Amino acid sequence: MTEPSSLQPSIALCAYAEPLASNRRVLVFGNALGSLPSQLMERGARSIHVCDPVAARVSEAVARNRSTQISFSSLADSDLSLQAGAFDLALVDNLGAYDPLPLLRTAKRALGSRGVLVVACPNAEAAFPLLRPAASDAAATSLDYYALYDAVAAEFEHVRMLGQTPFVGYAIADFSASGEPEPALDTSFVPGGAEEPDFFIALASNHEVRLDEFAVIQLPTRRLLGSINASPASAPAARPEDLAAARQRDAELVRLNQWIKELESRASTADERADHSEAELETERAKFDAERAKFDAERTQLDAERAKFDAERTQLDSERQASAAQKAQHEKQLSAARAELEALRAQALQLRAHINTQANELADRTRELAEQTQKLEQGSAAELAEFERQLAERGSELRRLEQELRTAERTGRELVRELERRTSEQSKHANLELERALAEREADLQAAAWTIESLSLRLELAGKPVTADGLAHETALPSEEAR
Repeated sequence: MTEPSSLQPSIALCAYAEPLASNRRVLVFGNALGSLPSQLMERGARSIHVCDPVAARVSEAVARNRSTQISFSSLADSDLSLQAGAFDLALVDNLGAYDPLPLLRTAKRALGSRGVLVVACPNAEAAFPLLRPAASDAAATSLDYYALYDAVAAEFEHVRMLGQTPFVGYAIADFSASGEPEPALDTSFVPGGAEEPDFFIALASNHEVRLDEFAVIQLPTRRLLGSINASPASAPAARPEDLAAARQRDAELVRLNQWIKELESRASTADERADHSEAELETERAKFDAERAKFDAERTQLDAERAKFDAERTQLDSERQASAAQKAQHEKQLSAARAELEALRAQALQLRAHINTQANELADRTRELAEQTQKLEQGSAAELAEFERQLAERGSELRRLEQELRTAERTGRELVRELERRTSEQSKHANLELERALAEREADLQAAAWTIESLSLRLELAGKPVTADGLAHETALPSEEAR
């Protein structure tokens, strides 16, 4: 669309905004026949829409256009208002060619919430611009540095001011350098370290946007000289008074540039601090997220261990209760066993005392038996024979008495039965006689019993056992030969 040999000042703006235009939807406010749309397309823009205030240039551009990614419309076209939020980047190559405030509002409405606006405005005090704007884009009105900032800041929250200054010089390169050489910039030949800005640029958005703080854009020398030579030849030659005024403006601009650099340095330092703080914040946030993840993992592990501990504690409590019950039962059994042991000990003491008593009695009986045996051994055989004879006589008497006793008992029983049978028949006199006879019999029986008892006692004292038949048997004594 443009002659190959011509260059426009917007070429630097296109190169600087390339990171914002790559794969983005771009809105351009400018000359529809200029080179800016094609240059943006070459640098990776997804789609480009050009808004030109001159309808004739729009018609010519539409007729020449061969790209489906580039479209054109007039600034007065009402359809633009329907495309609110449709673009990611808006470029204004010369704000002086428009009514600034309405154009800025239109650009803000066309951008999305994350959109960025780049606005360039020629510096009216630049005496020797490197490339002049096209005659059709000459500024009808001029905005200085502060007016441009105020106009853009009224519509956007974040505004950064930049300057597009001419850069003319030589580059000295080492042809045998290994790797990518690191450039060194020497501005000692330029008063104040920088040329007077040809354009003031505002980078505006509703969020923080950062681009290179210092960019050098190299232009092809032949095309640059061709563009300079193609400038209008009718330009009046500079007069001496104009040169003096230009020098004075240069000095003032040097002072302003230094002041601007100082402000930009302060802003850059503040931005660096903000970036550093944001980086530290991100680092701390990452550390916090890592610590929180670690804490969550440890808390999950602690919860699992606590649940396990609670289960073990519950089991231990159950076992402790069972052990306590078992211990109580064992203590009860032990108490019962101790009581039983004490009772057995008491019985053992009683038995020991009884055994001692029995032993003492046995010793007494043994001693008495020994004494009786000694007495018996001391007695003579004659006395023993006499004693045995007496015992035999008494045994005979005893057997006779026992026979009489049995006969008397049988008679008594018969009399009792007879008495019971004849009670109602016999008279009182007969009863008395029977009672008298019975009393006599009982007296005889009592006398016989006493006789037997006396004899038994005598036999026991003599050491002769008495059998059931009433006979006393001789106790076997050891003979002299046996002793």
